[in-house]
Formats: sequence, structure tokens, C-alpha cells
Amino acid sequence: MGHSILFVDDEKDLVRSAEIYLTEAGYDFHSAYDGIEALERLEEFRPDLIVLDITMPRLNGWDVLRTLQKDPEKADIPVLVLTAHDRDAEKARGWQLGATWYHAKPFSFEELLLVMERIIAASKAPEL
Repeated sequence: MGHSILFVDDEKDLVRSAEIYLTEAGYDFHSAYDGIEALERLEEFRPDLIVLDITMPRLNGWDVLRTLQKDPEKADIPVLVLTAHDRDAEKARGWQLGATWYHAKPFSFEELLLVMERIIAASKAPEL
């Protein structure tokens, strides 16, 4: 199997589409539909990348990012924020909370896949 992805979004149709596309692209796909479920899944395994929506029920993406940054074992997992919130202030907030990359909806899966591949490659590259 390829790299593992935790795709976190409350839009079930989007998650299903992502699962089909990314599984066909060779990724080991895992999903969660809100922030609490995402944190529970992260107790079960360590993905190579988290794709994280911001606006979700129970626990939003901002709070997930804050929680990850407080945990030394999870703080270095790359996080791609994928959200409809595309204002500069929202992007800055994402960077401040530890996001690796910020990508706006709507998007194409081809473009998302390229961004994901770059993030994973950078995270696996030896530091100079």
C-alpha cells in the first residue's frame, strides 16, 4: 500500500469521492467525519498526512490543529487544511496553528493529489 491518509470532513459525499480517487491513486485511505472522530482515529494509527476541514460538528478543524500541536507524538504529522474558508486571515490562522498547507474548496482531485504528494515528499526528505 501507499502512504496513509486521514481525510477529515463532515461532507460524506466528498469523503466517499476522496476515498475512491485516493485509493485508486494508491493511498491507504482512512476517514473521519468530525474532529473528535479524527482524534480517536489518530490514537489507532499515525497517517503520513491529515487532510482536514475546518467547519465540522462536535470539534472543528482549528481545535484539532491546536490539539495536535500540544501532543509531541502528533505535532509533526503534516496537515493539509482543505476548506471553503479562503480569506487571508483564515489562512494566517491555519499557519499559526501548525497547518502544513492551506488549500481552498472547491478543488480538483488532480490538484489535491499533487499538493498531497509534495507535502508527503517534503515530510519524508532528510533534513539538511
